[in-house]
Amino acid sequence: MSDTTLVSAEQLTQIVEKVVASRGFDQANQKTAGHRATFALRHGIANSDLLETSLAGLDSSISAPKLLVESKDSLIYDALGQPALVQFQEAFKHAIDNGIKEIRMHKTACGAFAVPAIAHYLEQHGANGQSVCIYFNNLEGGMRRFDLTSQGQLRGLLQPRERDLAWNEVRITIGPAPSDCKTVAGTSDIDAYRARCDANGIGIRTSLWNRMQELAANH
Repeated sequence: MSDTTLVSAEQLTQIVEKVVASRGFDQANQKTAGHRATFALRHGIANSDLLETSLAGLDSSISAPKLLVESKDSLIYDALGQPALVQFQEAFKHAIDNGIKEIRMHKTACGAFAVPAIAHYLEQHGANGQSVCIYFNNLEGGMRRFDLTSQGQLRGLLQPRERDLAWNEVRITIGPAPSDCKTVAGTSDIDAYRARCDANGIGIRTSLWNRMQELAANH
């Protein structure tokens, strides 16, 4: 048996929605998670390990991140351990609405899923013409920065030269992107990855796919 199963974007979205429903989340969070998971795997931002960790960590008793500190320059939240596969976007909206340039989300799991969360918001609402940088750690502990245009287009995945992030933290900055990074994947690399997924299917670990089907069927 192959270690990888290739599935369509629609199949992946639907199965994630059903698994999230089985964890006790409402329909809005189900759709949010389905979109973020598919977007992230389709663009090479996340993999099966990150998706599995995220689904296992979901907690429907947490309704929103807790705001710890608010100033004219920054917002600091505690996500209470909730993966970025759900929620998260309201904190970004609050920053945009109030002209705040930085968000730090402590104790958030699987921060790469913040990328589709913010990209989706920007695609719908923009950020007053400003670009956005999202800093997070991958499962191996490597710090990454993902750059988005003001309309949510993916500009590239980068590795910052200076480490300024806790292992379970996501940082978002609104405004011009700093130049102190080296490129991991450029726009053309991301576009090529997405094109391969669209042509051949999105790869997901077979054991995880089977487990997700079981959870969905038992719900």
